[in-house]
Amino acid sequence: MQLTVTIGIEMTNKLTATKNLFLKITEQGVWSRAQGVFILVICSLLCALCFLATPSFAEERTTIDSESLEYDGETFTYTAKGHVKIRKGLATVQADEMRYNDKTSGLTAEGNVVYADPDVRIKAKKADLNLENKTGTLYEAEVFSKKDNFHINGVEIEKTGEKEYTLKKASFTTCDAPLPAWCFKGSNVDLIVGDSLKAKNVTFDIKGQPVFFSPYISAGLSNERKTGFLIPTMGYVKGKGVHYEQPFFWAISDNRDATLILDVFSKRGVGEGLEYRFLEPDGSKGNLWTYHLRDNELGRDFWDIRGAYDRDRDARITGYLNINYINTSEFYREYDPFLMSRGKRFMDAASYLTVSTGRFFESTGEVSLRFDNSRLFLTSRYLVDLQEGVQQSTIAQRLPEMGYFMNPRKVGPVVFSFSSTLSNFWRESGASGQRLDLSPRFSYSFGSDFIINQSLRLRETAYFLSEGGDFGTSPHRESLDYTVTAQTRLMKRYSSFIHIMEPSLGYTFIPSAESNLPLFDSTELYTKTSRIELRLLNRFLDSHGEFLTVRVTQPFDSYNGDRPFLPLRLQAAIHRPVAFRGEVSYDVNTGRVETINSNIYFTLPSKMILSLGERYNRTGDIHFYSVGMNYAFSKAISAETNFWYDAKSGGLKDVIAKVKYQKQCWGVNMIYTKREQGYSISVLFDLLGLGTIKL
Repeated sequence: MQLTVTIGIEMTNKLTATKNLFLKITEQGVWSRAQGVFILVICSLLCALCFLATPSFAEERTTIDSESLEYDGETFTYTAKGHVKIRKGLATVQADEMRYNDKTSGLTAEGNVVYADPDVRIKAKKADLNLENKTGTLYEAEVFSKKDNFHINGVEIEKTGEKEYTLKKASFTTCDAPLPAWCFKGSNVDLIVGDSLKAKNVTFDIKGQPVFFSPYISAGLSNERKTGFLIPTMGYVKGKGVHYEQPFFWAISDNRDATLILDVFSKRGVGEGLEYRFLEPDGSKGNLWTYHLRDNELGRDFWDIRGAYDRDRDARITGYLNINYINTSEFYREYDPFLMSRGKRFMDAASYLTVSTGRFFESTGEVSLRFDNSRLFLTSRYLVDLQEGVQQSTIAQRLPEMGYFMNPRKVGPVVFSFSSTLSNFWRESGASGQRLDLSPRFSYSFGSDFIINQSLRLRETAYFLSEGGDFGTSPHRESLDYTVTAQTRLMKRYSSFIHIMEPSLGYTFIPSAESNLPLFDSTELYTKTSRIELRLLNRFLDSHGEFLTVRVTQPFDSYNGDRPFLPLRLQAAIHRPVAFRGEVSYDVNTGRVETINSNIYFTLPSKMILSLGERYNRTGDIHFYSVGMNYAFSKAISAETNFWYDAKSGGLKDVIAKVKYQKQCWGVNMIYTKREQGYSISVLFDLLGLGTIKL
């Protein structure tokens, strides 16, 4: 027979005190019996309010269920046997046999002990617990954190608080299997459920076999940001020795945090990194990555700085910042750019190819003040030339440039706009100084089916140079350009699609302009021009929208000597059933292709994603092919590969191959990278609830 007893000491005492008060009042004859009855009713109501308003009653109440139950009044102890269950507040304890002291809330449980509350579930052979302050000792126990799916096993576990545990020796994992796929084993373990875990002399076991040792480990067990050391990574890099990386996470505030990194290459040197992140309530956000490495073999210091800042573009005062800087291109020749970028710069084959074949790293920043119909801004630009053999000291840097731009506004039948800039150009060697550029523009349009657009821009450019050399100290240029464009739209509707054709014919005229000017940027390329440009845009649409776009452009410049035809440009974009974007320029004078930029993506029936790309520039002597494949063999296994083939040198320039295997509590990522300098292999174990370990 199952017996149940409920203990509620505090509320019993309240009722007794109320009854005694009523008896005392009536016995002394202070009020009449009617008054006494009234007082009794009021006291009863107050007692009822105590039941409803005092949450401690539900928490203080203790319920015992068992097959047999004995009570010792002298020691205030209940002895329960047979499927015993004690409930106190939100905590429940089950066991074969249990002794409970209702004065101290202490209990001793033996045989199939199970303790449960909203945060944890504990199984043990024996337990000495205090249900009031949530402390005690558990023997041969397993703690399971419900929120984090975390298992921790120990011969003796000391419960030092509601969520705090201390163990002399323990194993911990997030795997549910009896023999976990992985686990950590350590000593002097401190666990705070839903917060953190710390341990010393830790081994990392796979299927019971130790494969990794760390003298100390600290891991967060919640999604909340916590300051502390993250899991270190270790590996070997060819030519650079053993690689050890120790990150430290700093939760500065609710909207700011940082990660500090110590990077050690046993044969080359030590690196230090800092990544800072923030998100402001007004929507402004940004990050900054700064990395320094002292290479002892080369005797050089390498710097890598990247960052971004973006302020609300709709605000009156807005701005942005994009930083991409390395102090020497030798850094990326010595160290793998894919790995050193922490995988953040290159998201896919196209972006990696763009950076790896590009010539410049560009850093830009701007602060802008908006008015009703104009804008005042301050901007800067800094370039790093990655071409081998080019002296960085000869690159002109725009530091800074102040400008004012007036939006187009109607003045009678004419639209007027205005732009002006005052730029400061600096470099260690070569012409430097300031440049003032003023440019008012007048535009006029007419027509409906056949539209004519005209614009006249006046331009004044003046220089104030130091070390101008052959340019002098104050060269200047006065010029103008006139542009007229005629365009129309033709549409043909077919049974399954619509074809829209938009032909246009444009003419640009720039009379003779001063050419003896220092070359700082595209402003100096404003030269004598008489160019006719024919453009033909074809758009194809169906019921799902636009699926094909083709644009052909052929310029003709009569001032271009005996080769008036400029390169023919063909641009195309396909949206369905494959994704394609490409551009080709063709020199009709020489009969040679000048540039090719293309990328195409296929989704095959087997759920494989295939990408092909080409990058060709005849002037820059660049010709690359890229191939990328992404395939999911199953829910657990997927693979991704990217190849970059150098058609000039006739060999693979770069290879990145990834294989990912994901299970319930762990995953492994194997990454192979090959460059001209060599190759590297990395194995990253992704452990549920703890993060990533790199070997």
